[in-house]
Amino acid sequence: MSGYLSAMKRTFQPKRLLRAKLAALLAAAALSGCVLSPQTIELNQSVALSPGQSPNRDALVRVVDQRSKSPDWIGHRGGRAPENSPLLVSESLDTLLTRRLQDSLRQLGFGQGPEPALKVQMDIDTFMYQCNEGVIVNQCGLEIELMVTVIKEQGRFSKPYRIRQSRELAVSPVQEYNQTWVNEALDSLWQHMFSDSELRRALGV
Repeated sequence: MSGYLSAMKRTFQPKRLLRAKLAALLAAAALSGCVLSPQTIELNQSVALSPGQSPNRDALVRVVDQRSKSPDWIGHRGGRAPENSPLLVSESLDTLLTRRLQDSLRQLGFGQGPEPALKVQMDIDTFMYQCNEGVIVNQCGLEIELMVTVIKEQGRFSKPYRIRQSRELAVSPVQEYNQTWVNEALDSLWQHMFSDSELRRALGV
């Protein structure tokens, strides 16, 4: 009987090892599937603004990225390793917002004129998209904060503008969803900013 039991041990022990190895492989495969791929989105370069009175002057524009991040990084998609799942823009963020700011000031009537040019600086204090970590990604948030400073011969005006949004989702958002969301939020903030009576008064429009 002892020999038979010994044979049973020799027969079943390899099966237990195989099952353990298979379980480990399946667990590793499941975890590796939770690392989300990077996404790159395009930002709108223009948003329609309400025109005002002509300022009869030009505007010198400067955008400064105050974040300690890569210039094209705007957040992460969450998941198991969020540091490997960034959300990026197609160019450096300050370059994109510089073009956008120039377009907005042209819409407001800035260009050639007899008055001395004023200076408009925009500081990117926060531009952060992030989703939850873990196997299931179903909560994402977006926060943008921009500081606008107008400098002219009469003095200086500065004011921060911020938007913060969060969403609960069934699955991790695809690239098109994130692109639409970020652009809608940025457009909303931009329109609020340039409809602000204090900023328009400082700009002279």
